[in-house]
Amino acid sequence: MKAVMKTAEYQQRLTRIFTEHGFEVPEIESAYILSEVMNVRSLELPLHANEPLPEEQFRKAEEFLRRRLSNEPFQYIFGWTPFRFLELKVGPGVLIPRPETEYLVELVMKRIPRGADVCELGAGSGAISLALASERKDISVDASELSEEAFVWAETNRKALSLPNVRFHRGDLFTPFPGRRFDVVVANLPYVAGSEKELLPPNVRDYEPSEALFAPEEGFSLIEKALREAPDHLRPERSFLFFEIGETQGSRALDAARKTGFFRQMSIEPDQYGIRRFLFAER
Repeated sequence: MKAVMKTAEYQQRLTRIFTEHGFEVPEIESAYILSEVMNVRSLELPLHANEPLPEEQFRKAEEFLRRRLSNEPFQYIFGWTPFRFLELKVGPGVLIPRPETEYLVELVMKRIPRGADVCELGAGSGAISLALASERKDISVDASELSEEAFVWAETNRKALSLPNVRFHRGDLFTPFPGRRFDVVVANLPYVAGSEKELLPPNVRDYEPSEALFAPEEGFSLIEKALREAPDHLRPERSFLFFEIGETQGSRALDAARKTGFFRQMSIEPDQYGIRRFLFAER
């Protein structure tokens, strides 16, 4: 197979192009592309610096570069994203899981009892449900997802991971679970206000699905609706609720949870960066 140039030389070229196009961290951008086409970790690239880059890998990298220069997210370009200990398939039509949401999974696992029945609302790629089910084999997870496109991604990931203790259902919030009660409800529902759209980076604003990002009433309508419905689907003896929320929505979320009259304990928990990100409520 014909070689085009040495790996280090091509990485320098990529970095220069990303710099010229105003990317904030051009070195990282170029490392991402090269590590993906070479199937090595970014930290290992220096070990391959003097190796010739085969033409096939060069062409693949050039296509990735073209797409990235239009601000398409790397996760869509590569077709996958890491989430905790999993590799999840993602693409157009589904929200890309964030590191903050990985921490939500951590909070859930610390508090839920063994053998719990868990419900996730708005599963998206299935990241939360699949992470919980893979790390806690003792629990059972049922999750709802309204978007047909996102549901396909969730099912694709479930099948790839072969997890028998998780099931995805098409439908809005608790609609697929009439009469069912759970030990735990967890959700990362849309919470961005439509007025904030232009403030989002273009890789988010122009590519990720709007229905997974934005909600009416300054981003709070779906969270509020889910909180109103939650008491009918949580066990009255003892149960837990964990919601990811916007960093300015803490007081509003606590008020909405309090108004249900169901929860006895409520708090807003910080994420790994110290931002007040999660509503925790306990019966």
